[in-house]
Amino acid sequence: MIMKVLITGSTGFIGRYLTEDLIKNGYEVSILTRQKSYKNKDIDVFYGDITKKETIANAFQGIDAVFHNAAYAMDYGRKDEINNINVKGTHNVADICKEKKISRIIFTSSAGVYGFPNSNEEIDEACEKNPLNYYHKSKLESENVLRKYSDLNVSIVRPCLVLGSGGKAVEILLKRILQNKMSLIGSGNTHISLVHPADVVQCLRLAFEKDREKDVFNAVSIICTVNELLDEITNQLEVEPIKKHVPYFLAYLSAVFAEKFSKNESSLTRFRVKTFGTNR
Repeated sequence: MIMKVLITGSTGFIGRYLTEDLIKNGYEVSILTRQKSYKNKDIDVFYGDITKKETIANAFQGIDAVFHNAAYAMDYGRKDEINNINVKGTHNVADICKEKKISRIIFTSSAGVYGFPNSNEEIDEACEKNPLNYYHKSKLESENVLRKYSDLNVSIVRPCLVLGSGGKAVEILLKRILQNKMSLIGSGNTHISLVHPADVVQCLRLAFEKDREKDVFNAVSIICTVNELLDEITNQLEVEPIKKHVPYFLAYLSAVFAEKFSKNESSLTRFRVKTFGTNR
């Protein structure tokens, strides 16, 4: 029997990869999106806003499982806006699943829930949670929301930094490198964990197919140094290697001030400084 799945956040970065992967693997896919301009004749498209429960309930009719991927996915922003989308939205999705007797949810969380432990030991799924910003705090709270629904069998996938075509992180990196505005934070010899979106969606699908109760998975493709990452990018772009270095403490202090006082989006945040300036 072909299983029918619903994807929230299907037109976002990971959502696009996930939709393609599930269709390729034989699932009947429905998607939920806010973008009323989005059309796809090969799948059922529902329009709604996860913060408004009444606008999304019809998308869950006849569904066997939900891949909950919709989120405010930036490491900056107002707490109330982030929580409204991520936490309240997750409440609404879980409520409807309970009402429609859909027992299976696969949730895209983030490895950012761990924060940045003061240790070089590998982070596993049982490590202490200490999220740094409102976005990652909302992801941890959303996980806890889902766990409170005893009728739901929830699998959670926590990707590390996702790098791939169409992603915000790649866009920011390339823009700064091409504008010659990229600097190494510290020596550049710190390690960074990366995951390709194709590996994230494979992990999401396998978590669903494995069907073990309340599983949690970290998703990582590769661990390399920041120097290795940036050298590879500059080689591919055929531009000069990154030579400029900024002391970690100065970069972090600048990020604190940027987050507190900047009226516009800043490319410098505490999370980004820690990601590129400490082992993770």
